[in-house]
Amino acid sequence: MDIVELRTPTAILRHGRGRLIVLRPGSDGERVLDVPVTDLLKVRLNRRADDAVVIEIYLRYPTPVLTGVPADRTPLPVLIAEHDFPAAAEIVDRINGQILASQRIDVAAPDLQPPAPQWGKTGPSRADVDRAVRRMAPKREAKAAIAALHRYVTIDEYVLETAIVVAQAPAGSGPGLLAATTGRLLFISIGPGERYAHELPIPVVMWARTTDGAMTTPGEIGSVRGETGIDVHDGNVTLHFTGTDRADTERVACAVNFAVRRDSADGAAGPADPGVAQLYSEWELLVERHSLGMVDDGQFQRYGRGILRSLPDGN
Repeated sequence: MDIVELRTPTAILRHGRGRLIVLRPGSDGERVLDVPVTDLLKVRLNRRADDAVVIEIYLRYPTPVLTGVPADRTPLPVLIAEHDFPAAAEIVDRINGQILASQRIDVAAPDLQPPAPQWGKTGPSRADVDRAVRRMAPKREAKAAIAALHRYVTIDEYVLETAIVVAQAPAGSGPGLLAATTGRLLFISIGPGERYAHELPIPVVMWARTTDGAMTTPGEIGSVRGETGIDVHDGNVTLHFTGTDRADTERVACAVNFAVRRDSADGAAGPADPGVAQLYSEWELLVERHSLGMVDDGQFQRYGRGILRSLPDGN
């Protein structure tokens, strides 16, 4: 980025190559401020009570270090003349644009491209199914259901999480493998008796949540108090699955909610500049991706700061 300069009655403001420099006028050119743009929160034009026009430079840290000495205040005001207002507005917009570019992050969806199946003697094998099953508490009796899941998953969906549960009607009756994908909630029965599968498309799901056995509302399918489980609501009926491992049921519930939000946001049109609602949605998705292990702790903190700092403050 080219260096641009604004000379005011009290300072020389210089921006370019990722830095903002403020110099005092004069032959010695004393540096009042020399920081990378990433250390700035925002820059704005303001008219003070005494009618003076100033450029206010807000730094990210409460006690920023200016030229090696901790500053005693922020924002740092730079006085400008009235006739410099258009040039000042242009450089302020330029600086804020770079600040926004450095703080806004691309909360890209994890790589959910469905993997191509590998064919063997027992049939197809999908890498996403294998990863989800490895996170699940191992159950020897689920082997046949896991093999069936490899066959049931379509080329358009990605398997997020799996768990061994006990279904209650109308989702089924008895133990089975519950799988949350980007397109469906699948229940595949296990054990003796007739084998069957039940599916619920993600677009009709409103929410999913873990339960500790308490009934939800009268008339809904509930669980015995003290058990852990998953409730999935489609706007009409709440399906309940009793879990055998709390960590597994929590991951599946989180994965279902992630898929619901992903489906509702896919292809939606929005403003060029993100509003509060969109930023909050990004935050919720980031939290869920972090809980799913799709974003590590360092990425979560870095991306989270970028989202929160992009929230408008009304100024």
